[in-house]
Formats: sequence, structure tokens, C-alpha cells
Amino acid sequence: MIVIRNSKRKVMNVMLLTILVIYMIPISPVAAKSNYYSFNAAANNEEMKLAMTTDWHVLHYSAKGNELFQNFKLADQNYLANKLLVERPQTGYQSTSTLRQVYLNAVNDRSYLINVNNATDELTLWTIFIDDDHLNYSHFNLLTIEDQDSVRQQIMMARPNQGYAAIETLQSVLDSKVNSILKQKVQLDKDALTIVYSQDDSSENVTKNLVLPIIGENGATITWVSDKPEVVKDNGTVIRPSADKGNQMVTLTAKITIGEYVETKVFSIHVKAFSPNQNAFLKELTISYGTLNTPFNKNTLSYTTHVPSTVDRIYLKPIAEDEKAIVTINGKASTEAIKLVTGVNTIKIFVTAEDGSQREYTILVTRENAPSNSKDTTFSEYAETLSPEIITINIESSSGETVSKTTIKRLKDTDGSMRDEVILTEKNMSEAITKLKEEGSDQARIVIPDSQDRVKQIDISMPNNIVTLLKNNQLNVNISAYNVKIDVSKYSLATFNDNLYFRLIPLSEEKDRLKIEERVKREFIDQKITGSSFSKVVERPMKIETNMQNRPVTLTLPLPKDLSEEQLNNLAIYIEHSDGTKEFLRGKVIDYQKDMLGLQFEVQKFSTFSILYLPKDEDVEEPTIDITHTAYIQGYVDGTFRPNAPVTRAQMAMMFARQLTDNTIPQAKANYTDTIQHDAKYAIEFVKEKGLFEGVTVTNFNPNGLITRAQMATVAARWIEKQYANRPNGDFCKPPSQSAIFKDVSVNHWAVKSIHTVNECGIMTGTTALTFNPDGYLTRAQAVKVLNRLFARQVTTEHQKPIFKDVPSVHWAFYDIQEAAKK
Repeated sequence: MIVIRNSKRKVMNVMLLTILVIYMIPISPVAAKSNYYSFNAAANNEEMKLAMTTDWHVLHYSAKGNELFQNFKLADQNYLANKLLVERPQTGYQSTSTLRQVYLNAVNDRSYLINVNNATDELTLWTIFIDDDHLNYSHFNLLTIEDQDSVRQQIMMARPNQGYAAIETLQSVLDSKVNSILKQKVQLDKDALTIVYSQDDSSENVTKNLVLPIIGENGATITWVSDKPEVVKDNGTVIRPSADKGNQMVTLTAKITIGEYVETKVFSIHVKAFSPNQNAFLKELTISYGTLNTPFNKNTLSYTTHVPSTVDRIYLKPIAEDEKAIVTINGKASTEAIKLVTGVNTIKIFVTAEDGSQREYTILVTRENAPSNSKDTTFSEYAETLSPEIITINIESSSGETVSKTTIKRLKDTDGSMRDEVILTEKNMSEAITKLKEEGSDQARIVIPDSQDRVKQIDISMPNNIVTLLKNNQLNVNISAYNVKIDVSKYSLATFNDNLYFRLIPLSEEKDRLKIEERVKREFIDQKITGSSFSKVVERPMKIETNMQNRPVTLTLPLPKDLSEEQLNNLAIYIEHSDGTKEFLRGKVIDYQKDMLGLQFEVQKFSTFSILYLPKDEDVEEPTIDITHTAYIQGYVDGTFRPNAPVTRAQMAMMFARQLTDNTIPQAKANYTDTIQHDAKYAIEFVKEKGLFEGVTVTNFNPNGLITRAQMATVAARWIEKQYANRPNGDFCKPPSQSAIFKDVSVNHWAVKSIHTVNECGIMTGTTALTFNPDGYLTRAQAVKVLNRLFARQVTTEHQKPIFKDVPSVHWAFYDIQEAAKK
């Protein structure tokens, strides 16, 4: 039994071994051919794909491999089938291993696109992109993560149903999607690009450094190029031009770049030159011989000194505070020697600031007479031919009573002309003051006779100690000469702290009168003065020089005795001021002295005064005076208005006062300590009395401080309130419109109510729809615009000749400025 059992086991083992051997015997040629015959017989992609699906076991070890192939995109299947066709030898595939190797090589070559074509979401695609070297990612990597996600999504959406057929196709789609985003980002950064200006600056008014962005909000790199790097550097640094170079227009070109995509944007800005320096002060003044009566101080404008007869010339060395200011002495270069004549020599030092404004310093140098036994003749060329005539003159009270006497020197110059020198002393003035008090008079009248009309020049000097006596005793001063009367009120003297002088020069030559008549005729053509026609200059013109400028002084000029009543009713004063400006005044006829009339008028600036006969045209009505047509603004001496310059508090007070008083601002005591010597003190007191302005403190007004938009709104609101009280049905009292809400004016802002008032009334609007810029300074042009609205000025847009040379007809505020300056 044991033997049998073992025999059966052996038989079974033999049978199993036989089956295994049979299985391992190589397949016969017929069988092998049946395994890959279809691959050799396929003539195109479709037949090859059918073979790959039917005879899948030749290529794959498992059915999973065939399932994977069948899930490939059509482009991938075509690629693999085509690869088997192209790589097939002419004799066909001879073994399974060869066929399989060609297939595996093709899969390996195609694996990247196969993965891309079979990716089901952006995350899968992202994992395929990582560490891949098939595509160029230089632009793709410039995108943000969010934009890269968007590109991958677009690649999925753009993939054809059959899949991407080639790497080149996929690269093209990738580039297209990436580049469209980059191009859009560059354009967005270009559209959003702006220059950031400093406070109160704009493209039309650049005074401080610019902020030039270098990175866009969408990632663009921004570089800048200036066409005038000497004015604005590429980094935005501003180097303002000097006044002599003027304002500069600068073009800034921005280059906005991401990758290879570039856009440019051009900005034009206007860089403001520094304003011409207004400093016309001296910082030093030395004299080669003699000693000034008082140490030099830049604010002291008049000096005296004495030199012996042996000194026939001196040198002055004036040095201006501003190196750009021009200094002249008697109209010549300051380095030249000044020749002296015996007696009083008037030396004028003019300091002309960069902006054209001037300051005049005066030195009266008295050269003594040579002793009778002197043999010195160095000055003979300039000495008088005769000894001076000493004349005693009266100092009178207002009633004509003599209260003191003084003497004058009447000198005969080498040309035969005569001139008077009047120098008051403390002794005779003290005597006069004592008697004036006894009489109860408040006027000291100095009478200078010249009935024979021989004197061609009168020099009147009042040393500072005499001026102080007059001020302390609150006296008015009247200087009465044959050719003019000068009345200086105690109010004008109150703020004067210097030696005082007047020089009176009657222009008696016929040629002088003819020249003035020619200038008047030209002026009438330029000014187009209506209602009058120029006839002639009446009586001799009078030139008056003084250091009492910008203070009201009353002048009276004598009139010829043969004038008719009609002529007396049609007289005017033509004034040619030393600063180049011209003025016409009507004046009034009064008694000048016994059997003589005079024409009286008030001025604050001095130069040449001529009486004109201006008969009115028969058919022209005399224009009525309307306060709304008062010229409430004035330009500068150089003929400019400077529309972009900021407005000071004093200037604004002056504009209001001129408008309200028809340019006749009343005198008043200055109550602010910082306005006592200011030219606008009367105007400041007037607007304070009217409740329009307040001081910055109880004692200070800060006249030279600049007006902010909030401060202007406050003054304007006060004006509107007063207009409402006086005219309840006036224009200012119309139902207000809804006021804008300005984000830069909080509910707690000190001027919020005033700002809303002026905005509601349309007097002042915001700088933008949402901002008012309350702390920004108001320019002169903006101020005129506001005041014309407040004063209800009728601004016309008819053709007009520009009044100011820096406000052409194309200026945005041209017509407003013209209206405000019209007389």
C-alpha cells in the first residue's frame, strides 16, 4: 500500500511538471504571430489604437494598463498609436518585448502631456507644473499666486476635448493667458499712476519735492525720467529756479514695466521760481569822512553829518542785506566819489530789491564855508559865487500869530539859480511849542517867502529830536512856500521815527511842462478816460521829494489868477509817482493866500504833480460814484499783480476797507502793537471796528500773516451776516442750498459753521467735491474771486486791455482781477 501511495504521488508530480514545461515552451511562430499580428497589420492610427485595445495583453501586464490607455485623451492615444506606426520596422514587430519597449518609450516621451491632458482640476495641474522643464515659466512666475491659479484654470478651460496635441500648443496657451494678465496689470498701473504733491502744491504750482511712485499697485516697476533734471530730479527732488530764471515747465515720463510689457505716461508740471526778494534794506553804511548824527540802523532812513571846507568829496560804502539788491548813490554806481559843494549836499542812496521795490536812504552832508583867509581852492569849482543870504522866517500858529522865528540860508549856485536850506533847531521849536500851547493852537506853520519867484529848490530838514517834540505835543505841521503848501497831520507824524525832510522843486522851464503834456496825452489814450478831453497843463508842475512815504499828507498847489469859473470847475491833478505809477485826482479849489486860489488834494506817495485843465465833453454825463465800482486792489510797482502769491491779513483788510470807504479810509489810532508802523494800520482798525476782522491776540493783529481758506470763510461769513441784517431780502438771503460735507472739516473744526455758510451761498466752494482744504493759503487771484462775489461786483467778459502785465486775458481770473482793479 505504501508503494502504491508513493506511485500515485510521483505520477501527479510528473503530470504537474509536464504542464509547467509545456507552459514554458516557447510559443510557436503561429501563436506568436497571433499575439502581435494586429500591430503589424495596422495601417493607420485608428487600426493601431484598435490593436492596442484588443491585444492589450501584448503591451500591458494587467487589464489596468489597458483601462488607463482607454482613458487617455484622444491626442495622447493618437500620439502613442502614431509612435508604434513610425517606430515599426519594415519586417514588423518580431517580439513582444520589442513592441512593448517602443510603447513604453512613447509613453515616457508623452508622459508630461498625458498628465496635463488628464488633469481634472487646477490643483492637479499645479502638481504637474512643479519642477517641470517642458515649459518656459519666466512670465508665469511674475504672477501672484491668485493669478497663477487663474491661469491654470484658464488652461483647463482652454484644453481641447482631444487634449493638447503638443508642448508648443500648451506653451502658446500658457503665454497667451499669462501675457494678457501682465498687459492688463501694466495698463491698470498706468491708469492709476499719479504724482503725489506736497500740501498746497499742484501740477500748476510745484514748490516742494514730489513723491514719484516706483512700484504700482499691481506689481509694475516704475522708473522716471525728467527732461529738466536741474529743476526736478528723476527721484522727484525739486530744485526751484531763482527769480531771474522764472517758472519752469518740466516733463516727467514714467515707464511702467512688468516683464516685457512696457507702457509710458507723461506728466507736465510747472515749478514755481522763488519770488523775487523784497529786501531793500542796507545792512551797513560807512562814510569816508565825518560822523553820522546817529549810528546806522537799517530802519533809520535819514542822517546828517558835517565836514570841513577842505573836504570836497567823500566816499560812501553802502552794503545791501540781499546780495541781489542793487545799490546806487545819486543815481550812480556806489563806488564813485561824491563831490561836495559848500553848504548842504543831499545824498540819496537807493536800494532796489530783486522784486523792483525800493528803499531810499538820505544823508544831508553840510560842507562848511572856507575861512576868509583860506588859500584852499580845491572846492572852488563847486562853491557858491556869493556868500549865502541869511533870511529870518516866521513860525506861526494856525491863526497867523508869530510864535517863533528861525533862519534859512538862501544860496546861489554856480548856474545862478537859488536854493533855500531850512533847518529847524530844538531851541526855536521849543519856543514855538510853548507859545502854541498858550494860544491853544495845534498847528506849527513854517512860512518860506519868495515873492520874486527866484528860488528853484527848497530843502527843509527836521532832525529826529524836532520830530519827537512835534509828536509829543501832538502838533500838526504846515509848510507854506510860494509854490506849494504841505500839511502833515499829527496822525501821520505819530508813527514816523526818523529825521524828516522835504525837497520842493518847481519845474518852471517850458520844456518841462511840454514833456509832461506829452506824457498826459499818451496816458489819456492808454487809459481811455471818458467824459473829459485833455486841454493843457495849468501852472508849473511841482516835484516833491520826501522820506515820509505811505502816510497821508495834504498838498495845495497855487492856481493862476486868470482862470475862469468853468476852468476852475474842471481841474485835476496828474501825479507821476516815483515808483512808476500814475494817478489822476480831482481835488478841490480853496483859498491859497490873499487874492490867490489853490487846488487841494491828499496823497501818500510823492513825485511830480501837475494841474490839468480837463473840460468835460458836452454830451457825456458826469459818472456817478458807486461804491461797488471802487478799485479795491492794486498791483505792485513793477506793473505786476502776482495772482499766485498768498494774501496777507493786512492786504485783505485793505481790500475790505477800500471797498467800504470808496478808497477814503479814515484815520484812527492803532490799537495793535504790531500795526503802529504798518502802512495798513488805518484799514486794520476800520475792519476791526466793522466787526469783520479780529486780532490773533488782544494786542497783536499779525498783519503780515497769510490768510487761510478757513480764515477767509470766517470773514466772508461775517460779511454775509451783516448783509443779511442790512438787506433781509438781498441776494445773500436766498434759501441756502444743501451744503457739502467736507471730509477735511470735522464737526468740531473752529470754522465749520462759516465754511458751510460760504459754501451754501456759493461764495467759496471746495477744492474737490469732498475737501475744502481749510488750512490752505488763499492766493491773490482766489481772494479777488471771493471778494467779487461778496461785493456783488458785475464781472464782464468783454474784450479788455490787461491792467497787469502778469495777468493776460487767458488767465482764469483775468476778468475778476480786471473788475477789482477798475477805477
